[in-house]
Amino acid sequence: MTKVEDCPGFETFGADVKAARETKRLARKTLAEMVGIEWRYLANIENQGAIPSLPVMIQLIKVCGLPVERYFNPEIMREESEQRQRVSHKLKLCPEEYLPIIEGAIDGALKMEQTAKQKEDA
Repeated sequence: MTKVEDCPGFETFGADVKAARETKRLARKTLAEMVGIEWRYLANIENQGAIPSLPVMIQLIKVCGLPVERYFNPEIMREESEQRQRVSHKLKLCPEEYLPIIEGAIDGALKMEQTAKQKEDA
């Protein structure tokens, strides 16, 4: 079994899976069944830093709504601030029915920023 220290970019994979599972209110056994693995194996991924096979990893990324670029192209993620990464991750976990509210808040913030810049230029 491959360990996280042998796979740069996957340092937070297990913790990210666990956080997403808990956010989605899935029992470990339920998530394990969804991706076709034993719950003990999932516990090793979440708590011991075990790196799963690629097919299992892909299933976990899909089911948990994790940002694939964080693991396979970590340079992109390192360029973003930590807060932007957290917000992006939470947005992916957010139920679809709440997205209009979030979009409205973002639009409002962008409009305020644009108004402030226009006042500075005047």
